[in-house]
Amino acid sequence: MDLIIPIECFPIKEDDVQISQYIKKELGGVCNFLIASSKLGLKAGIVGCIGEDENGNFIKNSLDKEGVDVTSLDVIKGERTAMVLVLVDKKGKHSFIGVNGAGIEICKAVDTDKIKSSKSIYTSGHTLVRSPSLDFTLEAIKKASELSVPVFFDPGPLVDKIQTSVLNTVLANTNTLLLNNIEAEFLTKTQKLKQASIFLLDKGVKTVVIKLGCYGCFIAQEDFSIYLPSFKVPVIDTTGAGDIFNAAYIYGRLKQLPINHIGIIANAAGAIKVTRLGGGTQAPSKEELVKFLKEQKSIISNIDQLIEHF
Repeated sequence: MDLIIPIECFPIKEDDVQISQYIKKELGGVCNFLIASSKLGLKAGIVGCIGEDENGNFIKNSLDKEGVDVTSLDVIKGERTAMVLVLVDKKGKHSFIGVNGAGIEICKAVDTDKIKSSKSIYTSGHTLVRSPSLDFTLEAIKKASELSVPVFFDPGPLVDKIQTSVLNTVLANTNTLLLNNIEAEFLTKTQKLKQASIFLLDKGVKTVVIKLGCYGCFIAQEDFSIYLPSFKVPVIDTTGAGDIFNAAYIYGRLKQLPINHIGIIANAAGAIKVTRLGGGTQAPSKEELVKFLKEQKSIISNIDQLIEHF
């Protein structure tokens, strides 16, 4: 659960006083990805945990309303739901303060049949920091790999909290790695995109996607790489843009679109998001994404072909 508080500016220093006009309650974390996937027409489901509280009920009901399968979303009795306080300044930049909750309590058996019937599985680094969610996630990823179900992985801002051995195991079983340039630099010790991608591909990843925010994205495979610029839009809030980029990227891969088209679609989804305050429910629908892309006809030469196969 995200609690979003608009502020005047960063940094906030000791004894500072800033006045905010309101606090907005919004689904966050993996919910951004799930809702964006559902809005694009994918059948999305979650395996996870929420607390036995008002926020947990809000998350479950909201996901269900958005068409996300919540039958494997467990309520942990006596626990609170994980929360994040999100500070957003007038430039759309944000800062997070996390409050631990029931998210790490995944301790059920991995449902092999559910994985086998899925077209892909997705997880982030948040589930790999501590057990029991760590053990569950590793087993699920390995099982998906054995069953040739594509694994999409975003290490996220907690990448520095993941054990190296765990991270290497996940990468070896990952089809597509989705990460931003800061996370890529942390993992590879270089700011050079091609060099970073080669390092990560050598870990066993099939495709590396480095998100560059307002600059677009860089996509690399063993014998191919491409840089795709983003779109110029007014920035209100960047919260959740990476998650929504991920959903659009996976949509494109599952639809077997050309790699350059996939990058354009993902960039567009992220661009639309940053024009809106909050994550989750602010993800664009498929219709909104198509409309946005049509408006970019002057700068995308093959836009008609892209939309035709969308």
